[in-house]
Amino acid sequence: MVRSITCFTLACVLTTAIATQLRANEPPTSEETSEGEFTVHEWGTFTTFSGSDGVFLDFRPLDVEHHDLPDYVFDRGSLSSNPLRYIGKRKLRGRVRMETPVTYFYTDRHRTVDVRVEFPEGMLTEFYPPVREVLPAIDEQNIFGEGESIGKSSLNWGKIDLLPTSELVPNVTDADLRQNLTASIIHALVPHAPNEQHYASARETDSALVHYRDKPNSPSYFEKFLFYRGVGKFQLPIKTQFEGDRPVLRNLGVLPIRSAIMVDVRGDTIQAMRIHEIGAGQSLPFDQLKVITRDQLAEMVRESLVAEGLYEKEAAAMVATWQQSWFTENGTRVLYMVPGKTADELLPLHINPKPKQMLRVLVGRMEIMPPTSEQEMTKLVAASITARSQHATYQRNRSPQTLYPIPKAIATFGRMAEPALARIAKLANDASIRNEAELLISELQQR
Repeated sequence: MVRSITCFTLACVLTTAIATQLRANEPPTSEETSEGEFTVHEWGTFTTFSGSDGVFLDFRPLDVEHHDLPDYVFDRGSLSSNPLRYIGKRKLRGRVRMETPVTYFYTDRHRTVDVRVEFPEGMLTEFYPPVREVLPAIDEQNIFGEGESIGKSSLNWGKIDLLPTSELVPNVTDADLRQNLTASIIHALVPHAPNEQHYASARETDSALVHYRDKPNSPSYFEKFLFYRGVGKFQLPIKTQFEGDRPVLRNLGVLPIRSAIMVDVRGDTIQAMRIHEIGAGQSLPFDQLKVITRDQLAEMVRESLVAEGLYEKEAAAMVATWQQSWFTENGTRVLYMVPGKTADELLPLHINPKPKQMLRVLVGRMEIMPPTSEQEMTKLVAASITARSQHATYQRNRSPQTLYPIPKAIATFGRMAEPALARIAKLANDASIRNEAELLISELQQR
C-alpha cells in the first residue's frame, strides 16, 4: 500500500511539474520542416481473411475485442453525448482490421508538434491519448441499428508535447541511477490497468514521452507513443491462392514486397517458410513448410521488421505484442511487409513540423482457409444440421425454450467464424449445408 501511495504521489507531482514547465508553444500554422534530430517510426497490422481462392471476405469484431485493451484507452464512444463503450463497433463489417498502430517519436529536445491521421476507406475506432477531434461525428442513431458507415475517418490530436526521456532526470551523472530513475518516472507517468500486458509491450523502446493536454487546466496524459486502430473497407494488392494443395503468393500491386512468411499452427506444432521478396505483379509459391520453434519464428519475424528499418527494440516490442496471436492461434496465415508508400496512401499520417525521417512498417496478417480447413468447416456445418434438429426435438415440450447453441467447434474460429461460414455458404454444393451456414451466420450476428 505504501508503494502504491508513493507511486501515485510521484505521478501527481511529476505530472504537475512537467506540465507546468512545458513551453507554451503555439501549434504550427503551416507545414514546416523541423530543426535538429526528429524521427518518427510506426508499426501496426492490417488483418484480412480469405478462402483458398484468395478472395478477401468481410468479418466483424467479436465482443471480446472490446475488452482486449486497457480500460484507459479511448474510443469513438468516449466523445459522444452518451459516453458508453463503443458498442457500435460490433456492427462494423470490414474487409480489413487495422490493428494497433503505434507511433514513436525520437527527438533531441522537447518539441511541440501537430499530429493527425486519416483513414479514407476506414473507421478509426480506438485511440490513446485522447484526441481533440474525431471524424466523422458518431452516428448515434445507427450505432445500435445497422451500424455506422465506414469511410472518411480521421483523428486529430492537435498539439502534443514530445519529451526525450534523457531530459527527465537532469543533473544525475551515475548512468545506472539515471536509468533506474528514468524508468521509475516513466512508469509513474504512464497509465496502468490490470489488463495492460498486451498493450504495454509496445512501451519497451527508447522513444520520447508523449504529453497531451487539451487546455491549460485540463488533465495531462502521458504515453510512450500514439496508439490507434480501426476497421477498413479496401482491397490490399496481395493474396494467397491455393493451386491444389500448393499455396501461391500473388503481388497484385506496383511495388515490391520485402518478406512474406507463411505460418501454419496446429496445436503445439508450428510450420513456416519465408519468401524474401516478391516483385510487383509476381507470383511465387511457398515451398514445403518446415517445423520450427516459436523462438525461431519470432526471430524470423524480428529480422524482417529490422530489415524494413525498425529499430531493434521496436521490432522486439512488435513481436512481443503480437506473438500470442501470430504464433499460437491455430490456423494458416501469411505475415507480409506492406510497402511504405501503400501504408501512406491507405493511412495518411500528418505531422507538423515534419520529422527529418518518418518510417512506417505495417505488417499484413492474411488469415487463410486452406482446402483442408474448408473441408473441415463443411463437415462441422453438416453436423450442425443434425444437432439443430436434435435441439428442436428436445425443446419442443420445454418452457422456456433456449436458443440453439453455436457448436463449440465452430465458435473456436472466433471472429473468423463468420467469414469462414460465408465461404462455405458459397462453396458447398449441398443446398442444406449452404442454408445451415447462412443460418449460423445470422445467429452469430445476433449474439
